[in-house]
Amino acid sequence: MNGSLYLFPVTPEAAPDPAPVHAALEALQVAGAPLAETAGKRVFRAGEGFAREVIFAGCSPHLRFEAAHADDRDFCHLAVHGPLSTPRLFTGPQTGRPRCPSCRTRLDDWRERAIAPLSALPCPACAVTCRAIDLDWRQQAAIGRLLVELRNVFPGEATPSDRLLTALREAVGSDWRYGWAAMSEAP
Repeated sequence: MNGSLYLFPVTPEAAPDPAPVHAALEALQVAGAPLAETAGKRVFRAGEGFAREVIFAGCSPHLRFEAAHADDRDFCHLAVHGPLSTPRLFTGPQTGRPRCPSCRTRLDDWRERAIAPLSALPCPACAVTCRAIDLDWRQQAAIGRLLVELRNVFPGEATPSDRLLTALREAVGSDWRYGWAAMSEAP
């Protein structure tokens, strides 16, 4: 399963207009030509500014920006999801245990609970009930109604530039954060 770096508003319930987000991604040349569009999602080629605004760790990462064949998804490209009707939680097989925001206890059984972003979860240690979107995921999940997915960026491999996060904040009027999770479904 391929990984993605997700960018999303700090307030997961927010559903800003995606048009200014698209414009900001195009202005920074993060988003290139469109690849596909479905209800609630637009997929783009990585633009010339992708490698400038997504800061990769290491001295010479191997980045592919073109598909090798029609079903190939193992290349850098991006998708803009939303606005969705309710927040969606993106996780992956390597997602760690989230922590209670009150007492910092790890929720060992979070996968078994089949949690939804707005579901109420009692902490096993302090009994405080919080929503899944309020847990501390330590940047190992993404939650929101509008998300920018930078595909084929694996956990810890890269982070968004300050300029990219600032452009998104200016586009919608609120701060953005980021986290890693599994790549969403096709396209």
